[in-house]
Amino acid sequence: MNDPSEASDNEQSFKSDQSQINQVADEQPVNRSSKRLLRGWLLFALLIVLLVLLTVRDDLRQNAIESGENTINYIAFELFGWSPRDLFIWRLRVAGLLDSPLGQRWIHAVDHASDRPIQAGNQYHTNDTFEEDKVEAHIYQVTLERGEKLVWQLARLDTADSRLYASLERRKKKDKEWTTVTDLDANGDTKSRVISIAGDYRIVLQPELFAKVDYSLAMATGGSLLFPVDGAKQRDIGSIFGDPRDGGARKHHGVDIFAKKGTPITAVIDGVARTDTGGLGGKHIWLSGGMFGLGSARYYYAHLDEFAVESGDKVKKGEVIGYVGNTGNARTTPPHLHFGIYACGPVDPAPFLKPEPRLPTDY
Repeated sequence: MNDPSEASDNEQSFKSDQSQINQVADEQPVNRSSKRLLRGWLLFALLIVLLVLLTVRDDLRQNAIESGENTINYIAFELFGWSPRDLFIWRLRVAGLLDSPLGQRWIHAVDHASDRPIQAGNQYHTNDTFEEDKVEAHIYQVTLERGEKLVWQLARLDTADSRLYASLERRKKKDKEWTTVTDLDANGDTKSRVISIAGDYRIVLQPELFAKVDYSLAMATGGSLLFPVDGAKQRDIGSIFGDPRDGGARKHHGVDIFAKKGTPITAVIDGVARTDTGGLGGKHIWLSGGMFGLGSARYYYAHLDEFAVESGDKVKKGEVIGYVGNTGNARTTPPHLHFGIYACGPVDPAPFLKPEPRLPTDY
């Protein structure tokens, strides 16, 4: 039988536990409310501290402003193709100044500068000034082939907070319209770009209205690849891309670089080398970059005398991978390297092999 006293004790214990549960339940909303209030005060305090720091510390305030502007510029360009200059035009429109005579002069300043661009050539440097009482743009233009590299260095020489809008633009061959390739920073860093589409390229500079800006610009153009034959130069190229072969039945899909038999040849990129023997190229190597040698471009070395690597070897740029010879269909010609580039078809290697671009040193 059950003990009545034990049942009574259990009942009292149950009532006590229930009372504690009710007490905890009553306290929980209060605790949650207190925590929310505490978090709110902490966030408010952090906001006050941040505002004080931004007010007192000019460097922090400037960094915050620049970070915000950079974020806006990135989103505008990546999503909508709007450059910082386009955003300034939008601000002129919002302010009601776009259709004013002054706004129209600013808008068309680039068009006027396009009529008389400065031809930069292989090397160029200038120190120049935008006066605050003038509305103008400066344009520096070059014509580039696929595989060439453009190097530039743009720097502000003044300490003003005014904006200088700078961009690299491209116009394809036979096109009339210019498109923005990228926006440029005027922080004095040396930047470069390998050209993937042949055409005219220009650096466009224009300050915001009523801004005096002093700047320095240096530019240089040249090749983007190492020369693949040790000690050889462009003058050693004896047969160019597109030359007729076999009585015009086919075209030459590369360049022939003449050198003494046994001259080392080097990898023009980091990649995977695959060797083979036979066919028109005799002993030849295919060099591919990218993961597992699956890069978008492949580099062809033909008529080698000997290999310096095994098929499938990973090689570094500048590493010796073979030696000049005259194997394959070059048995009756002087020793040379046939060098080709293939990226969705044959590509002229000559622009890639121009001398490395070097910025002028006289400034």
